[in-house]
Amino acid sequence: MNTDMIKDSNVSAICEQFKRDDFKFKEEKFDYLDVLLATGVQYNMSWLKTTQVNIFAFMGVVEKISMEFAVAYSRMTLSYAMKNHKNIPKHMNNITASFPLLISSCIDEDAKQWIQQKPKSQLGFIEMPVILDTGNNTLLYCNEATRRSGNKKFLANLIQKYFSTTSA
Repeated sequence: MNTDMIKDSNVSAICEQFKRDDFKFKEEKFDYLDVLLATGVQYNMSWLKTTQVNIFAFMGVVEKISMEFAVAYSRMTLSYAMKNHKNIPKHMNNITASFPLLISSCIDEDAKQWIQQKPKSQLGFIEMPVILDTGNNTLLYCNEATRRSGNKKFLANLIQKYFSTTSA
């Protein structure tokens, strides 16, 4: 694992959350950005069905986040998740979720607005971009999903579980 990434206290705290659920870690590079990737599985259980959620959580620490950078990063990470997800037995209901997390204390207003838009989904893949604003220790993501039930609400709860660096 990239020791420079782990030295960041936020990344370290997030990794500890993922380790509790037996996630695997891998270093990746997207353009010039070193990224730590956590992959694992969670299950969304309801009265009617159980959905296997294959998770790709990409963690990148940057000096400044612009909307253009956040959009490009999100697209690159979703493309990676689509190419690298494992085939799941057809009898199991499943989705693959991509959580492109950017960590910074300097975030443009347009990036803050963009990150809070409705999660994007296509063909069993859901993209839920996340920004951790280290300036005020706030998670930014589409919180519209928390007002709904089902998989998007479950994914919003996973964002709080894994990416929140404040003690509850």
